[in-house]
Amino acid sequence: MELYYAPPSSKNVKKISIYALFVVNIAVIFALWWGNSGPYVMNPDGGNLFVGLGRIFGLLAEYFLLVQLMLVGRVKWIEHVFGFDRLNAVHRFIGYSIPLFLISHVSLLTLGYAEANGLTLTAQFIAFLTGNNEILYALVALFLFLFVIGMSIAIVRRKLRYETWYFVHLSVYLAILLALQHQLGAGDLWGGWALSYWYALNFSVFGFVLAYRFVRPLYFFGKHRFVIEDVVAETPDTYSLYITGKNMEQFKFEAGQYANITLLARGMWYTHPFSFSTAYNGKFIRFTIKSLGDYTSQVRRLKPGTKVIIDGPLGLFVEERALRKKFLLIAGGIGVTPLRSMVESLAFKNKDAVLLYGGKTADDLAFKKEFESLCQSTASVVVHYILSTQTPHYESGYIDKEKIARLVPDFATREVFLCGPPPMMKATVENLSGLGFSGDHIHFEKFSF
Repeated sequence: MELYYAPPSSKNVKKISIYALFVVNIAVIFALWWGNSGPYVMNPDGGNLFVGLGRIFGLLAEYFLLVQLMLVGRVKWIEHVFGFDRLNAVHRFIGYSIPLFLISHVSLLTLGYAEANGLTLTAQFIAFLTGNNEILYALVALFLFLFVIGMSIAIVRRKLRYETWYFVHLSVYLAILLALQHQLGAGDLWGGWALSYWYALNFSVFGFVLAYRFVRPLYFFGKHRFVIEDVVAETPDTYSLYITGKNMEQFKFEAGQYANITLLARGMWYTHPFSFSTAYNGKFIRFTIKSLGDYTSQVRRLKPGTKVIIDGPLGLFVEERALRKKFLLIAGGIGVTPLRSMVESLAFKNKDAVLLYGGKTADDLAFKKEFESLCQSTASVVVHYILSTQTPHYESGYIDKEKIARLVPDFATREVFLCGPPPMMKATVENLSGLGFSGDHIHFEKFSF
């Protein structure tokens, strides 16, 4: 169960507006469908009912595909209202539901026209394929969608690389264009206002995705000319990228946020999300990356001067969401990255913050010297290290109920920000719940795909 802070009233207004826009489009789609296919449903004989129902499933499949693009299109006014986690959860649910629409569309139309034409299902399906190029486009689109969904399930189960997921999902754009080619001028979209509306809907969505996913990052790249200034080892397998450029004081972000970055280096040009690991300072930004795969293992080889495209800031893992004035930050492994920037920001504001930082060994603790310096500069910040291996002068074990209650006796009066591996975050939420802590005061984002 994912827990979220209720956004301020302005965000509630935006959220209601987005919901309303979604529902209004559903209503318009049913209206245009009924205007053209209503007679089929009202006169169900001869396969008409199957044809009418098949058409609405086709329209809904395309509509929800467009919704998918908006969910993952990095559209700022949507992402800043709902946050990455919620959008990603809805994206997955819709992604696994769309095949039902697509298969229902194909099956019902085949049933309806087979009955109307007196053909077998196989003969009717072959007639579709040989009689209309648009139907061939639709079939290719269907297979592409099923391929993407099948690969997504395999990626989750087998934990294949992020890069595999990224390239597989690029084929969705082609599939949507093929499906659109199949729909335009056919079925309920022969012409008139229905066809105009469908053009407007599709091109509006593609326009938003193009603007936010491609044009916006390129605009900021042109404005700031981001380049790597230095690559610094934080632990034996974790490296920080110090990035500078032009007009850096104008590139603002909040502690805890992340960005999608594209490193313009050989073999690394595709986009990855990483959290800012230092608070805003107007001079440079920093991303800290742990070597976890083929892509991240190349970070240590990057050279100063490498150009970087940055799409951000993004995310709702920010102090603004807090309902309380005191903070408990809980980090596991490289999940400390966004909390590093948050600790710095809270220390600067002299706010009461305690960080529980879990790792395997002392060598795995990133930013240890920086945390010590922050703790020395202000009494408002305290850091406790918990190592899973027995190590002198460190807490041993895991961040469990006992350690939370002992190390942070007033934890019940604090706002919790949590980041780490998904199993660790799940266990920590359960531990806090077991201590009677309210879920309304727990905030986290998971960058799983």
